[in-house]
Amino acid sequence: MRRFGAENIMGMMDRLGFEEDMPIESKLISRAIESAQKRVEGNNFDTRRIVLQYDDVMNQQRGIIYKQRREILESENLRDVVVGMIKETVERIVAAHCADDVIPEEWDLDAIVEFGNRTFLHEGTISRDDLWGKEKEEIVEHLHNLVDTLYAAREEQLGELMREFEKVVVLRAVDSKWMDHIDAMDQLRQGIHLRAYGGTDPLREYQFEGFEMFQEMIHNIQEEVATYVMKAHVEANIERQAVAEGQAVDPNGVDAAKRPVKRDEKVGRNELCPCGSGRKYKSCHGAS
Repeated sequence: MRRFGAENIMGMMDRLGFEEDMPIESKLISRAIESAQKRVEGNNFDTRRIVLQYDDVMNQQRGIIYKQRREILESENLRDVVVGMIKETVERIVAAHCADDVIPEEWDLDAIVEFGNRTFLHEGTISRDDLWGKEKEEIVEHLHNLVDTLYAAREEQLGELMREFEKVVVLRAVDSKWMDHIDAMDQLRQGIHLRAYGGTDPLREYQFEGFEMFQEMIHNIQEEVATYVMKAHVEANIERQAVAEGQAVDPNGVDAAKRPVKRDEKVGRNELCPCGSGRKYKSCHGAS
């Protein structure tokens, strides 16, 4: 049976001599128009439903981040939160290089040592010999003890400033990584519909990859917090108000805000900032 689209209906009406303001009394034409309207409304409804399903993924992630950020702002002491982030980073790196299906003699202890000394310990704090011969749980416990000791020394060094310093570092890490995540999710969404040509459901792929990207963002936040809290240099006479306003500090001991940045250099938004802060240009000097 021939289907009546909008163009076919209008053409048929012209051939039959109908004028624009003439009422339509034919049941055949009325049913055809009604059917076309239902198809259009159904397509629009499906489009809106799919858009909402994609938006739900970001809304769920946004709710988690905003809830945690609000708790950080309202908290007076983030010690347990920060130490927990560092220890989760320790457990994750040990699990990655000490797989259960690999014999202990083949564990990549050098990678653990390099990561630990670079991220949450002072350079040279641990060596391969310190970890050799230990079980996985013993390695984790050994690193946890080092974190507790160094964190206590860090608190003694900074005194009352430590609480404000923790909050500034955590908030900065959350905000910068969340903005990067939003950009990455937007890029994923723009091209995810092409997965349909491979026989997969684009929405399910978006949900799955979006969850993995969100987990990776959380890990990046924890690593950045571990690095800055444990290794960033803070001037002993720095004002409390200046820290609360979030002046940049560099783990290498140089105030990133005081480093000169050549304005004539063309730096990409997602490239590292030339000031040496370790953050992307758009989240550092590019933000101004």
